[in-house]
Amino acid sequence: MIRFLAWTAQLVLLGLGGYHAVVALWGWPDRSPAPPGERRRRFRVVVPAHDEAGVIEGLLEDLRRLDYPADRYAVWVIADRCADDTAAIAARHAHVDERRDGVGGKGAALAWHLARRPLADDEALVVLDADNRVPPELLARIADELDAGHDVVQAYLDVTNPDASPVATASALSYWAGNRMVQLARTNLGWSADLGGTGMALTPSALAAAGGFGDELTEDQELGARLALAGVPVVWLHDLRIRDEKPAGLGAAVGQRARWMAGRRRVARRYAPRLWREAVRRRSPALFDQGLRLVQPGRSFVAGLVAGLAVAAATTRHRWLLPWPVLAGAAAIQVLEPLPFLAKDGVPARYLARYPFLALLAALWLPIRVVSRRVSGWYHTPHGGVRPPSTS
Repeated sequence: MIRFLAWTAQLVLLGLGGYHAVVALWGWPDRSPAPPGERRRRFRVVVPAHDEAGVIEGLLEDLRRLDYPADRYAVWVIADRCADDTAAIAARHAHVDERRDGVGGKGAALAWHLARRPLADDEALVVLDADNRVPPELLARIADELDAGHDVVQAYLDVTNPDASPVATASALSYWAGNRMVQLARTNLGWSADLGGTGMALTPSALAAAGGFGDELTEDQELGARLALAGVPVVWLHDLRIRDEKPAGLGAAVGQRARWMAGRRRVARRYAPRLWREAVRRRSPALFDQGLRLVQPGRSFVAGLVAGLAVAAATTRHRWLLPWPVLAGAAAIQVLEPLPFLAKDGVPARYLARYPFLALLAALWLPIRVVSRRVSGWYHTPHGGVRPPSTS
């Protein structure tokens, strides 16, 4: 009986890895951007900011230089319960909404702002983080995609500080691989990409269909689940890059990821069963996939676990382990598959050489899960402020 249960668990693990390895193949072809449209759409760019005086000015300078008519977009900073000079700095460049109390978190701040200042029918919402750096074509590209009929788009999430530490490098590699193997793959399949919490744009109709922003710790995942249930897909823009800073220190990385894990667990409890029921009712693999991504362990952890089982099977030959060549082959596919995708996206060789740093994320998964059990409120990730790295 124990052997049967052990083999079943391992087969489920291999099935999960195999499913994502196959789906990732749809991320290999590039997506053709929407053709230039009229670019007359109005935008509201909103930046929720809690004590971000050290980094927000760089983003606001970028937004001032956008290649888009100045009379067709407005920048709003939500100075959310700040104890520093965020509001004063923002006021030199943008409109400011000061929120002095209430539940912490980006979703709650956005809901508060939109309740005070609802979007006009012709005004799309763009959400950015205070530490982001954005390209001049940001709004022009988003306008083209919205003009082409998409209601929700998510820009490529890039990293400003991949050289800051091994932890930051591991995070960068994870994002770079996932952007093509997870996000672009889903869009190429006609499914929904994940919202990233920043670099996302929504039409008023899409936001209304989803019921607005909630106050979960991971407001992007909650909104993504609501959009999926409402039949509004998120389209991934692989050619439009938003850069932000990843934690360089171990403590900050664990704190940030523990908040993500705690939030995803809560969203999964609320929405995964509904997504799967609707997947059956609508015969929708996209909804099944959306629910699966809410409940699965991290991909690096799964790959590391399969590799560990392969080593155990080869060295101990326990009867409750699958044959080691099966486990080793599955582990090799999961570990090595991202490399050609990273190379296709032009990731410099110096980062490909640091690919083993991804093992850090696998090793941190269990500690992060333990810490996440104690997370009950918003965690503010500290930012130091960096310039984007050279791509040479």
